Amino acid sequence: MATSNSASDQGLTLASQALVALLFVAVFMLPSTGQAQYKDPAEQFGPELRRLIDPLDQSPFEARTVLSTNGLGGYDSDGCSYARGPQPRSFAIATSPTTGFSAPIGRFPAVLTEAEKKRVRLVIAEFGSLQQILAMPASGGYEIAAAIAGSLGASAYDIGELYLQGAWTVRDTIVGFLPGLQGAGDTWRKMGEVSRLAQQQVDPAPRTRALFDLARISHRGGFFYERESFLKLLSTVPDAGLNAVEKRAEFRRRVALEQRLLQRAREQFERGVQAGQGSAADRSYYLYLVGDIDRRQGRFEAAQRAFAAVVKDSATAEEVRVLVEDIQAVLKVQERQQVQSSDGGEGL
Repeated sequence: MATSNSASDQGLTLASQALVALLFVAVFMLPSTGQAQYKDPAEQFGPELRRLIDPLDQSPFEARTVLSTNGLGGYDSDGCSYARGPQPRSFAIATSPTTGFSAPIGRFPAVLTEAEKKRVRLVIAEFGSLQQILAMPASGGYEIAAAIAGSLGASAYDIGELYLQGAWTVRDTIVGFLPGLQGAGDTWRKMGEVSRLAQQQVDPAPRTRALFDLARISHRGGFFYERESFLKLLSTVPDAGLNAVEKRAEFRRRVALEQRLLQRAREQFERGVQAGQGSAADRSYYLYLVGDIDRRQGRFEAAQRAFAAVVKDSATAEEVRVLVEDIQAVLKVQERQQVQSSDGGEGL
């Protein structure tokens, strides 16, 4: 993994060392989906209870939202931002305990026509029994909400955003809290520094932890091949009694769930772009997200085509253009490193 040792990178090195220190003292076990998404935040963050009315049967119920919106965890290239503590997005979706109706708390509909109710009930039934629905994590609530929104005529972008946010709640359970990663380029540089420092770990237990932590960092960055390389390297480390094989399988299971929801989001964003929905700037932004999802799923040529079109489009917002250029710089480095690796270069 390439790193920079110039004086200009001194601050980066210090930040990365702080990141390593945090990672290496973190609990190794992946949190369960329920623990990660439903941990009670009341003592530290203060819940806000919202009273909602189920539009299907008019029954009232309460939903809890989390007020913490600090950005101490930075952000990912697809717009996923991170707070320190429970992520508010996992509490931003509400599911009625009597019917399974799901929608974002801030956009819970008050009234539905009888025809709309019929369509919505059919959609909800596809997700199983009420008991099964209520046992779902936040990602399931977002998936139901997206399907309901589609049945009620929402735009492709709105539907896709629900799938995207659902994918983020799964990502939360994979990556945990990684402080201050600011998009693809910053995450790549810090991953390189952490990788260099992690090479100092020779004992099986800390090396195993280091590889999992590097997999988490690379997953946040959307670095498909790097994540898989770190996970594969786990098989070269002697068993340290940490259940690494089982944890790697669980890691990949969650990645697969996130990727499925990302793909659903991509399909909706592409549909909206092709249908000419929204403004020219909207279409450029959602084409960018299509490209970033392609990148996160290892479809680099498709991603590059989308990014090239976004950069060429005069309607592209400057902040989106900056994100694209940041990713393109990383892709060039990845391409060079893959060539070096195929020529016999060494990994971690």
